[in-house]
Amino acid sequence: WRRWELLGDSAPGSALDSSVVTAGRRLVVRLEPAAYSEEKYLVFERYQRAVHNDMDASRSGFQSFLCSSPLMFDDTTDGAASGRLLSRGLGSYHQCYYVDGRLAAVGVIDVLPTCVSSVYLFYDPEFSDLSLGTYSSLREIALVRELNRYVSPDIKYYYMGYFIPSCPKMTYKARWRPAELLDLVTFEWIPIDQCLERIRQHPAFCTFDPRISSRNIVRNSRRDVLSWAPVISSCTLNGGERRAAMQLVFWIGPRNSVLGSNLACISKELEQVVWQTAASLGLPLASRAILSI
Repeated sequence: WRRWELLGDSAPGSALDSSVVTAGRRLVVRLEPAAYSEEKYLVFERYQRAVHNDMDASRSGFQSFLCSSPLMFDDTTDGAASGRLLSRGLGSYHQCYYVDGRLAAVGVIDVLPTCVSSVYLFYDPEFSDLSLGTYSSLREIALVRELNRYVSPDIKYYYMGYFIPSCPKMTYKARWRPAELLDLVTFEWIPIDQCLERIRQHPAFCTFDPRISSRNIVRNSRRDVLSWAPVISSCTLNGGERRAAMQLVFWIGPRNSVLGSNLACISKELEQVVWQTAASLGLPLASRAILSI
């Protein structure tokens, strides 16, 4: 998912540490480096129980999931504004929302050289009536504009992560405009309205590229998500790509895997399956995908 360029004026500090009083309640928002606290964990634990029916949310799991980022902080951005807005430069942060002094929600974000990436949001179920998911997205969009103006003009996109139309918890992502979805076959960004129409026609994984006919979608009886891809002839592969395709891993059932080269030795038909998979998905995606036959 990617927002289009989010450029425009915003007041200094409006997207970062701020305080608002409305309807008799006081809201305080603070942006801080991603770090564990018992207060955050207790909110996360209540959220997981109420929203995801997860009764085993551990402190160590929370630490590794939302606090221990693989990103290294980068404070090479110039200017005093960078230090004021981002205390440790580019990296992973928690945007914390306090209502009347209580931690109500935490937005986990990555501030990257060209974007703000929304990783996760968790909130105290007692505040579920405040639509904190929508509000946090608005604050993060405002943060993109703030960083674009005062830190780097290259920071101009807002990423909302995966979009699964059939998942009720993700339907809110379809409300934002302008927006684009990444086509996992062509690796091109496509306007979301075009994608939604394509999804309505074919509610499973497919390319959003209108140049590829919807009739040419590979399907199998088990409806494996990554088995849906445009049919592209294996003759498009060169010799090096065919050799690389032989190293793809295919799963037979939940526990048994086999190399493409071993499948190719069984029959010419299976050899064509290996090559067509590589041609249809592309080797970079096919090498990372869970492929099954």
